[in-house]
Amino acid sequence: MRITIIKSDQKGIKALEFGRSKLVVFSLLGAVALTAVVALTHFATRWSLQQDLVSEAAIKKWQQELISQKEQLEEAKRISESQIQALSTRLATMQAYLLRLDAAGARLVASAGIEDEFGFGEDPAIGGPSEDVSATTSSYNDVVVFLDQLESDINAKEQELSALESLILDKEINTEQQISGRPITSGWLSSPYGYRADPFTGKRAWHSGVDFSSLEGSDVIVTAAGVVTTVDRKPGYGVFVEVSHGGGYTTRYGHNKSVLVKKGDIVKKGQVIATVGSTGRSTGPHVHYEITKNGKKLNPYKYLKN
Repeated sequence: MRITIIKSDQKGIKALEFGRSKLVVFSLLGAVALTAVVALTHFATRWSLQQDLVSEAAIKKWQQELISQKEQLEEAKRISESQIQALSTRLATMQAYLLRLDAAGARLVASAGIEDEFGFGEDPAIGGPSEDVSATTSSYNDVVVFLDQLESDINAKEQELSALESLILDKEINTEQQISGRPITSGWLSSPYGYRADPFTGKRAWHSGVDFSSLEGSDVIVTAAGVVTTVDRKPGYGVFVEVSHGGGYTTRYGHNKSVLVKKGDIVKKGQVIATVGSTGRSTGPHVHYEITKNGKKLNPYKYLKN
């Protein structure tokens, strides 16, 4: 088989003849070229589709991350609102405490007939130069610690005011606070105030109170209304009780067998606070009785006669 192609140009007419072998070669080359074009088209299409699939997966991943972040944000918001609610509740409680303190203070001022120098019920006047607090911003935990301390201080002050109110509003407060009488219901004066012969050494020694002998276990009574400030065991005194009566006055009771009150208790004049014993530096059951004013020990004799 032979194919003839006639070509015409300025130089004339030319004839190109292709034999069977050339036709086979050209056919193979054409088939290879066509196959290559088809293969390239296929791979290009597939690569394009794969790129589209990767992009879609990335978008889905981003969407999931956004959903997760949104959930975390909602949870953080819920926790913050819960913490704010807790702080608001505590602040409301402390506000109620402050109102009670204001009311107690106002009653004390009215009952005592004194000038209200504290301004109960009014906001306190405060001030001072401003400072840069940018480096000392309080955290949530700092605020909670501050509120804990503030609440503790308010409770302590409330108890103090209540104790004072109980004393001031007592109809017989003036009489109750006057130190008078003996610290026992039965017994006798066994050792005076001042210099005496020491019962253990026999040498001259100073005695800062008076002793009242009585039967062991009998009543020890407080000689004026007040607040118990000390219940302890002290060297020389044994089991010891101290009561504050205001104005700097205190009474002390030593060598007790047992104590019937505790620190912070409010006691009335004549109330039994302990039982007679012989604890500490003692030769037998008795009460060692002292009176002090601003820490200075006084002679109890004039108070015993009142």
